[in-house]
Amino acid sequence: MKRILVVYYSRNGHTEFVARQIAARCHADLERVEYRHRRQGVIGYLRSAAEAVLGLRPAIERMQRRPADYDLVIVGTPVWCWNVASPLRTWLQRHHGALDNVAVFCTCAGSGHAKALDDLEGLCGHRALARLAMTERALGQCRGDPAFRHFLLELKRVRSASESLPPTQDRAPA
Repeated sequence: MKRILVVYYSRNGHTEFVARQIAARCHADLERVEYRHRRQGVIGYLRSAAEAVLGLRPAIERMQRRPADYDLVIVGTPVWCWNVASPLRTWLQRHHGALDNVAVFCTCAGSGHAKALDDLEGLCGHRALARLAMTERALGQCRGDPAFRHFLLELKRVRSASESLPPTQDRAPA
């Protein structure tokens, strides 16, 4: 896999921090999902929680990059009330057909990550090649975190395996 895209939504910067770390380590392009309305303060928090629990898909800004142009798309979300952030849910609904090879990650205060990662896989339409959950407490040591290192090793293993396979009708020659 040569071209990698990291797509994420971040309300308070935690998911963005992890997305940037992953993109830097994988030499990936980075794309932030932008919500059309403010989500700051108590009202923004309550709106975010309600949308996540109800599975809503709010309007988002148009993105610059197309996931179909990439060999691997890494998708990241904060966990909102044990759910995927609603702006990312909108993006996944629009692009799930172009997500052949995905890895997923989430950031959370401490719980809900397993359900959110399972939901991300469901929204992508198939199992992820690698999964990562980072708690807010572990963010300070992100690069040294065992789960983060394992996630990067899984991505490296997947890339190495795909590059050693002969081209098929589904894969263009490298």
